[in-house]
Amino acid sequence: MAIFDWNDNFNVGIERIDRQHKKLIDIINQLDDCLKLDGHFNKVIALLDELIEYTHYHFEAEEQYMISHQYDAQAFNNHKANHLAFLKKIKQEQTVCHGQPEKVTNELLDFLVNWMVNHILGEDKLMAQVTSAPIDDTDAQQNTVDMLQDNLYGALRESEARFKELADTLPAYIWVSNEQGERIYCNRQWQVLTGRACEQLNRHWSEVIHTKDRERMRQFYASMLEQNKAMETEYQVIGQDMSVRWLLETVVPRTHKNGRLVGYMGCAIDFSRQKDIEQNLEQAVEARTVELQASAEKLEQEKQEQMALNRQLQDAQLQLVQAEKMASIGQLAAGVAHEINNPLGYINSNLHTLQEYLGDLEKVSDMARQLAAQLPSDHVQVQAYRQLKQDLDLDFIQEDLRNLVIESMEGATRAKQIVQDLRNFSHVETKKREMFDIEQGLDATLNIVYNELKYRAKLHKHYAGLQPYECVGSQLNQVFMNLLVNAAHAIEAFGDITIRTGYREPDWLWVEVEDSGKGIPDEIKHKIFDPFFTTKPVGEGTGLGLSLTYKIVQDHNGKIEIDSTVGKGTRFRIYFPLNG
Repeated sequence: MAIFDWNDNFNVGIERIDRQHKKLIDIINQLDDCLKLDGHFNKVIALLDELIEYTHYHFEAEEQYMISHQYDAQAFNNHKANHLAFLKKIKQEQTVCHGQPEKVTNELLDFLVNWMVNHILGEDKLMAQVTSAPIDDTDAQQNTVDMLQDNLYGALRESEARFKELADTLPAYIWVSNEQGERIYCNRQWQVLTGRACEQLNRHWSEVIHTKDRERMRQFYASMLEQNKAMETEYQVIGQDMSVRWLLETVVPRTHKNGRLVGYMGCAIDFSRQKDIEQNLEQAVEARTVELQASAEKLEQEKQEQMALNRQLQDAQLQLVQAEKMASIGQLAAGVAHEINNPLGYINSNLHTLQEYLGDLEKVSDMARQLAAQLPSDHVQVQAYRQLKQDLDLDFIQEDLRNLVIESMEGATRAKQIVQDLRNFSHVETKKREMFDIEQGLDATLNIVYNELKYRAKLHKHYAGLQPYECVGSQLNQVFMNLLVNAAHAIEAFGDITIRTGYREPDWLWVEVEDSGKGIPDEIKHKIFDPFFTTKPVGEGTGLGLSLTYKIVQDHNGKIEIDSTVGKGTRFRIYFPLNG
């Protein structure tokens, strides 16, 4: 930001003198901008040399003017003495700058500011009035006060220092540029991210931006300079560890109080994680959309028929149909779980044994490789070994075998978990009811599913202080887990999950889980407790969570209420009878 903005208050009424004053102010403004850029010592030296040279020229012109207009001898001598004192001070600073340019401080600019104000608005305006009296001096004193207020450079420096201190503590990437777009300040976060000082960033800014975004960002900054308005964009940058970060940046123009543009300020936040989630969601949605479009025509007629039938049966038969369905599915699940569990056992055991055998074979292969390395390269057996290894692509086979075993073991583990879910669903194991602290159970469940929640929602808990309740605590914990995980999955960006407890006197206690997610459409509300029904992409859900929840609540003589609005969220409230 310029120290001086030239305006009519600086005019003394002598065109040649005013033109020289304007040139001096321009040099001081350049010196101020240069001192803000780290490492620009050569330019600082050049500007000081130019200031002294041009000041000599200006003083000589001013003194010749006073002599030609028969200026008062005593006043002339005082004026000239001030010129000499100024040159002496600046030459001292020049000597320091040539020897140690990094020692040049803002004190020099403070001196220049004060001297310019007194020189132009004081001595030179008085000289102009005496020699030609072209200016109405009615408001001269007030103009001097106004200019001094406008150019309190020390206060400006203090304000800049406070701004930099604040910017270095914020979790954001902040930069400031002059009106030409040169970055005169980058906060500590930029330097930590890139490993470069502000001066290096200014000279190599494009190298920080990912190659995919460099041309687009060049156009963005060019457009910013043209439009002179706040703008927002997102782009990728490359950190000093070669990691790629996504930044969301807002750029605003900086203007002087008279409206003149003096530069820009940019503030960016790292939203790499949100970008990754967004891209993953887009891919999942795209894949699901393709799948749904392929079967949409076939399913549309069945969907309409099913909806009409469900609307007819919903009020009168819902509870009866649900009870019968749960009983039959429970028997089926128990049989399926038992039949699948046995082959899964020896599959899993065989895979572990195969993994051990594979390790032994790799040792043999390594031993063969070492033996071949010890024999002459032209040995017949060595050449045969190398040819066989090449023909079989042995390295690939070893790597692929490891991957195949690992993937098979992961599949067996997932199948085992599905079998366990089926067992839980069918209540193969009987569990005894005991006194159970429901709110402690909620907290324990939250600890288990915390990783599912922390990146999706802010958690709010409103407990009423429920008394211990006689139930199967592990089953209720499973209910809480299903509801909390479903709530997290229903939130597409970042939202809120609220847990409440309370009593509905005199017969019931209740637990409520509410989310700010996408809600449940009316056409599928009646299906959400059906076994194996899921809205998740293929391979990501078994459809047993809410059906198991419904069965557990029924076993405890409870009931479930659902309140959901598409686009706003869903609330599940579970009631349990106080008298069993």
